[in-house]
Amino acid sequence: TTLKGEDGYNYVFRINCGGDDYTDEFGQLWMADDSVYSCSWAEDFQGLSPYLASQRVTNDPIAGTNDWSLMQHFRFGRHKLSYRVPLPDGKYHVELYFIEAWHGTGGGEGTVCEGLRIFVVAVNGSTVIDDLDIWAEAGHDKILKKTVECDVKDGLLTISFPEVKAGQAVISAIAIATADGNVPAVTRA
Repeated sequence: TTLKGEDGYNYVFRINCGGDDYTDEFGQLWMADDSVYSCSWAEDFQGLSPYLASQRVTNDPIAGTNDWSLMQHFRFGRHKLSYRVPLPDGKYHVELYFIEAWHGTGGGEGTVCEGLRIFVVAVNGSTVIDDLDIWAEAGHDKILKKTVECDVKDGLLTISFPEVKAGQAVISAIAIATADGNVPAVTRA
C-alpha cells in the first residue's frame, strides 16, 4: 500500500522517473518521464538525448511494493538533476520514492553500503531531506518513501538535488497532491 494515494488528498501529478506511462495496482496513472518536467546533466551535451542519458532500470525485484516495474526505473545525476512542475499557487503534499538499485547488488550477508550514496533533496530551493542515504534507511532494492509539505508560489514546484556528498542522487517516482479539490490533475505533458 506504499504507493496508494492518501485519503483526503487530490493527486494532481504522478511521474514514473526514468520510465514510461504506468498504471499501478490501485489504478493510479504515473506519467512517462519524457524530459518535459525533468532536467539533467545530459542537456550540457549536444546531440545527447536528455531523456535517455540520465535514466536507468534494474530488473531486480523491489521489496515493499507489488509494482516492481514502476520502482525499477529511476533517474540519476548530481547537481543538475531536477523536476519542475507548473502548478497553481497553494499548499502541496509531495511524495518522493527512492530505491538503491546499485549499491549492494550481488552482495552477500554482511555487505555494508552505508555512505556510498548521500545526497540532499530540496523543494523550491529549501532543503527538505538532508544527507539521504537510501541504503542506510532501506537497504538494496527496497522502496523508500519520503513525504514533505510545501508551498507553491509563482506557479512552479521544483524538486532538486543541490548537494551530492557521495555517489549520485537517484529518484524512482514522484507524486504531488493537494487538499484543494479544484486543482486539475496533470495527466499528460
